[in-house]
Amino acid sequence: MKVLSIATRKGGVGKSTMTIYCASMLFHISFKKGLKIALVDFDDQKSIANQREKELKKKSVIESLAEIYPNDYKERLSSLYPIYSFTYPEYLKKRKELEKNFSYVFLDFPGRVEKEQLDVLKTIDKVATPIVADELDIESGMSYMKMCSDLKIETGWFLNKERNTNFTRMIKARAHDNYFLKVNKNIHKIQNGNGELLSIAERPETYRSHRSTIVPFDDKEKNISSLLKFLIN
Repeated sequence: MKVLSIATRKGGVGKSTMTIYCASMLFHISFKKGLKIALVDFDDQKSIANQREKELKKKSVIESLAEIYPNDYKERLSSLYPIYSFTYPEYLKKRKELEKNFSYVFLDFPGRVEKEQLDVLKTIDKVATPIVADELDIESGMSYMKMCSDLKIETGWFLNKERNTNFTRMIKARAHDNYFLKVNKNIHKIQNGNGELLSIAERPETYRSHRSTIVPFDDKEKNISSLLKFLIN
């Protein structure tokens, strides 16, 4: 079992959205291969689990899935990847059971680091850290990367919610060498299909409105594919 996470110390940078996209995409592309996927939501509001319940009641969601997979959408629907709402102790207690049943487990954390998280973090195989080109977001991201380095977790970063600003261009050009490698000498720069830094434009009308735990995102720009490739390889 590989344990994966898209995580940082700060909320509002797209962690949960990207986690849902990656889990949903991996579920569908590995469906015929028999690989089992699970998602663990540590948010006490159970936001992702609640989203799944709402989606299952929407006719439009089922119709969208049927349009993409007309031959086996019912089978996919009946065997969707589970979403567990665990506390940290519950996850640690059930980890061996998860290892027996799943090939990949995604962990979705709240936008803060708590003491109780540390033992959970030590179980992670790979982390992707979303960076937004804002001073506070970068500081919190660097702090998280440093923690991952100390815990010997393989970590990469990508730029999320990219905006067309001079500061964004500076981050894309210089942040990896000038900042991030200094706090984590093993940090990866997650790449897109062209070998450049994965940089996902700020398009809330696209990314938020198409976020689904059931229907895979229409990944025309191959952004989610690139992120998923880093995580599972």
